[in-house]
Amino acid sequence: MTRHSRWAGRAVPELEKAALCPVVTARRDLRRGVRDVPVPDAALARILATAHLAPGAGRSRPWDFLLVQDRGTRVAMHALSMRQREAFAASLHSARVKGFGDIEVEAILDAPLDVVVTSGPARGGRHMRGRRTEVQTAAFSTACAVENLWLAARAQSPGVGSVSFFDERERARTLALPSQEEIR
Repeated sequence: MTRHSRWAGRAVPELEKAALCPVVTARRDLRRGVRDVPVPDAALARILATAHLAPGAGRSRPWDFLLVQDRGTRVAMHALSMRQREAFAASLHSARVKGFGDIEVEAILDAPLDVVVTSGPARGGRHMRGRRTEVQTAAFSTACAVENLWLAARAQSPGVGSVSFFDERERARTLALPSQEEIR
């Protein structure tokens, strides 16, 4: 029995259909009002399990979710993000800088948990189904896992905020990640 056999060939029940749209509609990038309230272990387990149900080319599951709780690591990540945020702001035309100033990255420090998503584009070997013709399959699969994580987090209440102001190499060094990992 595969992990998806429960639904194979069956229509999705009305109750599940009715539950999905509100969760998708409510999914938002949290930036303000983030509280440092621990995510219950059971909720975190459900969120991660749901993320891992994402489709992966050739069942490769090229993603990992790195849970970052250490305050020192989070302070270092915040500093990296602020440096990139400021560099980006400096590159903008003056009319765009004002609106950009409202974008917050402080949740890196305010949230009870940071999740860094990595992707191993070579996982499963060279001959992974789908990889020969589409080199981005690992990135596409990882994006699906992130969406699952995001929706599950919203359904479990904590929610998710995304921070993309990072230099990938700096972040990988700060987190001591293997060089072949890509951060998504």
